[in-house]
Amino acid sequence: MSMRIVMIASGDGLADPRIAKEAGALVGVGHDVVVLAWDRAGAHPPVLERDGWRVESLGPRASHGAGLRNVPGYIRFWRDAAGRAAELDPDVVHCHNLDTVPAALRALKRCAPGTRLVLDFWEIYRESRAIPQHGLAGVLARTAARVLERRSIPRADLVITVVTGQVYYYEGLGARRIAVVENAPDLERYSPLERESGHFVVSFIGQKRWVPSLLTLMRAVQPYPEMRALLVGGGPAAEEIERLASSMERVEVRGRVEPEEIPPLYHECDAVYACYDASLLNWRTSLPVKSMEAMASGLPVIVTKGTWIAEFVEKHGLGYAVDDSSVGDVERALVALASDRAAAREMGRRGREIAERELNWQAAANRLVQAYEGLARPL
Repeated sequence: MSMRIVMIASGDGLADPRIAKEAGALVGVGHDVVVLAWDRAGAHPPVLERDGWRVESLGPRASHGAGLRNVPGYIRFWRDAAGRAAELDPDVVHCHNLDTVPAALRALKRCAPGTRLVLDFWEIYRESRAIPQHGLAGVLARTAARVLERRSIPRADLVITVVTGQVYYYEGLGARRIAVVENAPDLERYSPLERESGHFVVSFIGQKRWVPSLLTLMRAVQPYPEMRALLVGGGPAAEEIERLASSMERVEVRGRVEPEEIPPLYHECDAVYACYDASLLNWRTSLPVKSMEAMASGLPVIVTKGTWIAEFVEKHGLGYAVDDSSVGDVERALVALASDRAAAREMGRRGREIAERELNWQAAANRLVQAYEGLARPL
């Protein structure tokens, strides 16, 4: 059954490839998709037609990462997105992340009875760096997030999460139907490449948010002339990382890249560093995109101990789990990989097999489509 789906996103609708991938998958099976996006920079036209779906950009102007100063902007965006969503008369309102839920709940009050609610959570918002975690601001933000979770999750017709390790969290909050749709790579864009011998290059390709683990990596390569670190991407910590790297040897820092520029970058490296702040529940239970990109590229991966992805990596022999606060621990993993390239390539080969079997976008898109088929049936 074809449905009109209105997605609501708190970004500009084009910045994150997941939105485009999901919209494309749903349009591909006959659904009509409109994305209502918050164009905070005012950089996009009001309406932009994509491949069978469209983005409608809303205001107001605002900055990313402004914390509680963005609350007035959110209130206006929620109001405008709710009004436009109701005008579109959707069969489904699809929220990308918890910070769009207020718009959806408001829209549903004006939509036809039976309009479905889909909550698509890319992270456990309350337990992430998307909101303040400490002080008065942290108390207020975390309390507001919990209220939104309790109001929305039990009434949602479908909750989507990006990793099996977070299913229990939403079950505990009363989710009735859950689908796991990983933000997995398109295997047509990623391919293994056996590099010629030379420097052993370990990369971090993504948003630079967590300085301590990246500083550990930079320090870990210093004693080894044959090693080099490649740190690519923007993010709130980009300037600090560049400053720290300027005093170190064999650390190359590059800035923000477009999604289509990412796959060839993996051909420049021999291992992928995917370590994050494990003090946050979101990261302890996550499946980092760059770990899946490493697997798709046939590369071993280094992840943080005590996390869901660490168990996965160790179970399947895909790389090493380290204490990313310990320079010595990261050094040992790098030395082990650099000194036995054949073993490192075998780890990468196993990762590629898993990517081909299940951790690829086509498989994830099929799970999304099947979950939407379930929306046509009574709960």
